[in-house]
Amino acid sequence: MANTTFNDIWKRAQHISSPYMPKEHAEILYRTAFQNPGTIVEIGSWHGRSSIILGNAIKSSGVGHLYCFDHWNLIEGAECIMDQDIWKSWNDHIADWQLQKVVTPFRAYSQKSAKQWPSDKTIDLLFIDGWHEYFESGPLVIPPEDIQKYGIKGWLKNGEIIPPEDHQPIFDRGAKVDFDMWAPKIRRGGVLILHDLHSDFPGVLKVWQEEIESSKEWTIKQSDNQIGIAEKL
Repeated sequence: MANTTFNDIWKRAQHISSPYMPKEHAEILYRTAFQNPGTIVEIGSWHGRSSIILGNAIKSSGVGHLYCFDHWNLIEGAECIMDQDIWKSWNDHIADWQLQKVVTPFRAYSQKSAKQWPSDKTIDLLFIDGWHEYFESGPLVIPPEDIQKYGIKGWLKNGEIIPPEDHQPIFDRGAKVDFDMWAPKIRRGGVLILHDLHSDFPGVLKVWQEEIESSKEWTIKQSDNQIGIAEKL
């Protein structure tokens, strides 16, 4: 594995569904993870393209472990039933790449997961690519067009499928929540990567501007190509 290059990895990883993780983003992610080995946390994994990139960076460096946090359609104990099982897809990809020894998934929401993270365990690299709104609280209402687009059949709760319009889970979510809950766990000298810094996702941009650009606690390493990278002082 030591001789495997990023291009070798990309040839396979590019086929994993991920509309917002093109090659140039994946290469930045791989390089940053390779240069900052240790405890890596990913918020938002989807089908696993970024998980595969990060996991392979760990394998190549020979140091560290990746912890992936995503709901994978799970909403506070109520599983979203879709035509495509994203949770199974992620697991299949990790197994395909034989990354089980260096990658551990946690199927839960960011806020709840952060509270359960060991207080004495610091993070070397945090990659935030979760809910892209700035902050939302309250019921999650799925637009009718999304129900059709994603083939959502309903929510599985206590073994019963409940139509999506009849079940509206309540929880806090957003890029601000992810940052507030997880960034304090990064060690000094550790690195934060915030994905999707562009006008399509003003919530992510707002977090970057408020928490990184306006702060003396961070040194900005990159803030272009839709990726923000900062080192904690």
